[in-house]
Amino acid sequence: MTLRILTIAALALAAPILTGCGFTPLYAVDNPSARPVLSQINLAGVDAADTVAPVLARAFEARTARAGDLALYDLTVATRETANALVVQIDASVTRYNYRLTADYVLSRRSDGKEIKGRAEAISSFNVVDSQYSTLFAEEAAREKAARVLVDEVERSILLKMEEAQETQALASRKK
Repeated sequence: MTLRILTIAALALAAPILTGCGFTPLYAVDNPSARPVLSQINLAGVDAADTVAPVLARAFEARTARAGDLALYDLTVATRETANALVVQIDASVTRYNYRLTADYVLSRRSDGKEIKGRAEAISSFNVVDSQYSTLFAEEAAREKAARVLVDEVERSILLKMEEAQETQALASRKK
């Protein structure tokens, strides 16, 4: 009990010191570089297989792509999907797969054509069972989960690269 009280007291004393260091969480509500930029992205294209393209488009529209003609940025995404055997039984039958979705993206600023390129990846798994319908449903659920995770990863990557560019620009302006 005493250790817990000492830990809380130490954290309370350290809080003012840590707030003065200039660190701002990427997803902070008052961080101007985060959400407003993402709401200004137009999903220009998704190059994907027929099975994953609509799932990815829905996932992007739910998170980032909302602006259309008023957008400041265009996002183009090219994906690859694979399903690798994860659990193989003695009789060589596969009972579990890893579903991997990889995306290469390009975010282009409409005003000057400056591009941010990156890659993101998401993995989910599904079981193969005796019921063909259940297996197909599980595969589709894994695909949708991987698409949501992939969109989160693309979003996070874009935010980090934009924040890095702003920091570089701020350092360069200070040196002048």
